[in-house]
Amino acid sequence: MQINGLALTDIVDLADHADLFELLDNESVYTLSHQGVTAGFSSVKAISRSTGIETRRLLQPDLCPLDIAVAIAEKLQFRVGFDWNDCPAILLCHSHTNNQSARQLCDQLSEKLGVPTERFIPFNYGCVGFVQLLNRAAQLLQELPERVHIPLLTVETPEHWHDSSDKAFCGIVSAGATGTTLWRGPGHELLHVETAVEIIPEERRKPDVPLFWTEQGDMFDFRGQPEHKLVMHMDGESVFLNGVDFMLNACLKSYHEVADEPGRILIAPHQPSGKLLKAMIAAAKQVPIEADFLNNLPNYGNSISSTIPTILARLEQVVSQNGYEPAAPGDLILLPAAGICMDRLTDAMCIGRAAIRWQPGRYQEEA
Repeated sequence: MQINGLALTDIVDLADHADLFELLDNESVYTLSHQGVTAGFSSVKAISRSTGIETRRLLQPDLCPLDIAVAIAEKLQFRVGFDWNDCPAILLCHSHTNNQSARQLCDQLSEKLGVPTERFIPFNYGCVGFVQLLNRAAQLLQELPERVHIPLLTVETPEHWHDSSDKAFCGIVSAGATGTTLWRGPGHELLHVETAVEIIPEERRKPDVPLFWTEQGDMFDFRGQPEHKLVMHMDGESVFLNGVDFMLNACLKSYHEVADEPGRILIAPHQPSGKLLKAMIAAAKQVPIEADFLNNLPNYGNSISSTIPTILARLEQVVSQNGYEPAAPGDLILLPAAGICMDRLTDAMCIGRAAIRWQPGRYQEEA
């Protein structure tokens, strides 16, 4: 979708809030991966090599998703200065094996904020969730006047829907929450956005093996305690193969759309795992795509729909850690993503892409 006059305001996250999260290091992941019946990681160093991650976040044990939803909502309102009751729609992505979890969280948050629940639009959209929020908000704003905010919230607690002994997931997933608003006003200009569901042909999947599937049973939580829950599993090899291609194609499409625009190009991709991210970046440089690729995995992990906005929320820090020059006004940032299709687990993946023109500053509403 081509966009005219829409922009993101300030982007905030909660990653530094020690009162909300505790860190999970690779030593703990090694122990967790050896609880189940399948083989765990061979060593702590193997986790670093495979995942590219050193620490991840878990919700503090006495907290629930509503607690971080309220925290990110309050932080966003403070930074941007809008009134929740003036927002015609509030979009929230909360991924889960329970399809009702996002709706339930919206209903709980509406009560806390004193906003009618029908204004909340829930998304159970996985790794492409943030781009999907952008896409839906852009559609809604086509019919709305200037300076009407549509908040975009991501609240991800993947430890609640994964088995901590599952080697495919336990080393990469991390909790996270972010917030921003899209409006017809000043900010980081939205240049384009697109999402789609891609059916994976049989020749790009293992015979009789789904890409993703769920399992109900007695598992382990991420503190090593028994827990009965519905968890997600995946065929890592097929997901890797298709994920690299989809991420690269999303990069290429966005890159070709902005290559003639003035300004440096940075790419802030979804952060699935170190292995997949490294393969995608290597392929992109062969095309070639002339851009600075951002990796925020080591201390943040794969926080599902929160990964891309977490990079944007702390862009100055991420750019510096990747050894690049600071982001400047007018820089172009591409946001490619690919991952699980929550509505069609077995044979499809979601893809998404967007681009923004970076414009540092505060976009607080006038009193």
